[in-house]
Amino acid sequence: MPCRILQVIAQDGTSVKRGDGLLVMESMKTEVKLTARSDGIVKMRCRVGDSVAEGGVLCEVMEKETES
Repeated sequence: MPCRILQVIAQDGTSVKRGDGLLVMESMKTEVKLTARSDGIVKMRCRVGDSVAEGGVLCEVMEKETES
């Protein structure tokens, strides 16, 4: 069942910590807030209003590069 993106909380390139909100989506009239599972940098792959099929990638949280 497809979902619709209602709100993008973390913009592309934003630094987030585990538990920070990433986006809000709606499926079958239920709103779900997705949160970061780890610390990192957001790579957003959707926009408000997008319809996303089951299994679609909405965003990624990339590990921060460490300075050497």
